[in-house]
Amino acid sequence: MPARSERKRIPSLKAIRVFEAAAHHLSFTRAADELSVSQGAVSHQIKLLEENLGVRVFIRGSKGISLTPQGMLLKETCKRALDEISETLSLIRKTRDTKTLNVSAGPFFALKVIAPRISDFMNENPGLQLHLNNVRSSASSPGPNDVFIEYCEEAPAGTHSFELLREKLVPVCSRDLIESVSEPMDLLRRPDITRLNYRDLKDWETWLGQENIETGGTHPNLVFDDQHTIIEVVRSGQGIALADRSLIDQDVKAGRIFVISESYIRPPLSYKFVCAEDIIAATSYVDVFRKWLMDEISEIQMRSESS
Repeated sequence: MPARSERKRIPSLKAIRVFEAAAHHLSFTRAADELSVSQGAVSHQIKLLEENLGVRVFIRGSKGISLTPQGMLLKETCKRALDEISETLSLIRKTRDTKTLNVSAGPFFALKVIAPRISDFMNENPGLQLHLNNVRSSASSPGPNDVFIEYCEEAPAGTHSFELLREKLVPVCSRDLIESVSEPMDLLRRPDITRLNYRDLKDWETWLGQENIETGGTHPNLVFDDQHTIIEVVRSGQGIALADRSLIDQDVKAGRIFVISESYIRPPLSYKFVCAEDIIAATSYVDVFRKWLMDEISEIQMRSESS
């Protein structure tokens, strides 16, 4: 391997680039066009190169130019070297241009909305890395690369938010439970059937009140902080729950969950897209993800309504 001190004798990269282009085209004029320089600049760099090497690399003739044996040898070496440099620079640029989006969403929303076609979103947005998680501190605020999918009435102070989905909550149960009664609505009055609640009892109280069904009595209640767990408990036949009609539509069609009544309520809370203030204008890929989510939700709702 040549000593590093020998590199001092290597001509300038400008001269090497000009030579490779001229050798490829066998034309100073076309080399000048490729490099966006004048033909005189190409001739000057070739002259400097030949002076540095002490040999001719081109034969000038009345019909154009051709390579000397030394020029042919140099052409192949320069092409390989410049190709490798180009590939490396391209890789560095891709790494630099890669954007990371951190998305915090509960497992139920992630499973029903984000997961089904997230690969399509990634393919449509090369250079974007998506980090999806369902754990974050309630005290944390979104940074410039963060998106929170919050189920709330009001977005946290100091953030920007968009409403993604206001639910239509309907009562649901398992196959075993619905087959245990002649009328599905009887399940709502049976004192031995547990009502499953998300965060508190308000949704069930509102739905039962709307249907003029007595809300008191000795009905057992279970309260969960995770809607995904509620649906799993429903599937196992351990209670009845309220769930958004569109988000459980595939479970209904597959016979994993049964709708007791199509009557619904709209709770005051909704799924919101929460990000840092003014980040939408500054970071376009945050808004790209928001618009994709809204399109996904619209399609989910349309499929549910058409079924």
